[in-house]
Amino acid sequence: MHFFQINEKLLIMKMHYFFGLAATAPIIPFLSTISKQRGYSPLIVGLIFTVSSLVSLVMRPLVGFITDKYKCYKLALMASILTNFAIVCALLQMPDSAVRDEINDAYLFRSPLFLMYFVMIVLFFTSVGVKTVTEDTICMNLLGKDTHKYGKQRVWGAIGWGTSSIVSGACVDWYSKGQEQKNYLPGYLISLLCYIIDLYAVSKIKVVQKNNDKIIASNVKKLFTSFKVPIFLLWIVVFGVFNSFIWYFTFWYMEDLSNIYHPETKPWIKTIQGFSLTVQCFGGEIPFFYLSGLIIKRVGHMNVFSLMFFTFAVRFFLYSIIKNPIWVLPVESCNGITFALAYSAAISYTCLLSPVGFEGTLQGIVGTSINGIGSPIGSFVGGYLFNRFGSIFSYKILSGVALTTCVSQIVINQLTNRLSKPKRVEESPCTTPKIDERFNNITQKNDI
Repeated sequence: MHFFQINEKLLIMKMHYFFGLAATAPIIPFLSTISKQRGYSPLIVGLIFTVSSLVSLVMRPLVGFITDKYKCYKLALMASILTNFAIVCALLQMPDSAVRDEINDAYLFRSPLFLMYFVMIVLFFTSVGVKTVTEDTICMNLLGKDTHKYGKQRVWGAIGWGTSSIVSGACVDWYSKGQEQKNYLPGYLISLLCYIIDLYAVSKIKVVQKNNDKIIASNVKKLFTSFKVPIFLLWIVVFGVFNSFIWYFTFWYMEDLSNIYHPETKPWIKTIQGFSLTVQCFGGEIPFFYLSGLIIKRVGHMNVFSLMFFTFAVRFFLYSIIKNPIWVLPVESCNGITFALAYSAAISYTCLLSPVGFEGTLQGIVGTSINGIGSPIGSFVGGYLFNRFGSIFSYKILSGVALTTCVSQIVINQLTNRLSKPKRVEESPCTTPKIDERFNNITQKNDI
């Protein structure tokens, strides 16, 4: 009897998630404060993130369609990793802004240095979007009928993200000791090293090429004409909106707390920020990614989203009353529900809905809903709110919006269930049944 057995294919996938997200952790969360240090206003930072997400709006479904058609998932993933590596190298060589105070917004668009930075960030986010679509499609391919085990693979990305973020944050503080501004060189170097290891891991992945099944037009039409699917995509968009306030503006908010209430924390604020990501991952994402399959089976996909919206309301409210950035750390454990559990529900539900041969395309559509529609809306609104009301009051407003969304989602979900057929059919593995059977199973399940 084998008490301990290693699945080599999934081990390599775990390695990819670990090093892939460990490579982005020193970059993406710190971009708002890097931009702030360069003299860019909250409105400009929000604009950068908005444009980056809008480009993903086109690229994600396009890449999904191309990889489905030509079965080039691995090639696309390796290309995205190489692109990210090149962009981090370019950011590493880019000179700092000579201006230390906030720069006039109108002037920025005449600055070649700003335009170069703008283009690099947009390309980086676009490449990350391609990576996300292809890696999730490959993961589902390797899992086969065991799609409920997705969370157990993706949890290693959370471990990589949490580990890399605290290490890079501490290294930036250490390397910047005695300097007026933070020097992000250690973070860039950690990112480059992780991308090299990640590229090696991806080169070892063996993707099982399925038969080139034809996508039946009637099945795709049935998929998008069901009223439950547009509603599902609506909540996915809102999920992206709320998460953008976590991804792009939390560090800005923490620096505001440090500057306004506790200036004694400024010398080690990057360590605090990096540790906040570690708490997000180890205190929240890891347990919920691991348990996501069990939770989703018990409560249903849409009930997971109800819980997620309520937790966002609580999380934003806590942000609005905290004075010391240290106390942000325990709040970050909410990320297990607001991201890990909800994201696992979204990915597994998308796989269950997808017609054969349409997997990458539909994953691309869901990714676009999160990062290409929801995220730019949140980025633009976040930039406006932070610029107009400040970070602390903005989170108080968002708390009310999230609570209203939670109530609305529960009501709409109940109405949707009443309009559905009462018959319950067990969900089938997304890779084995015919699309007609699979689609009927999902749309008839009253807890979707």
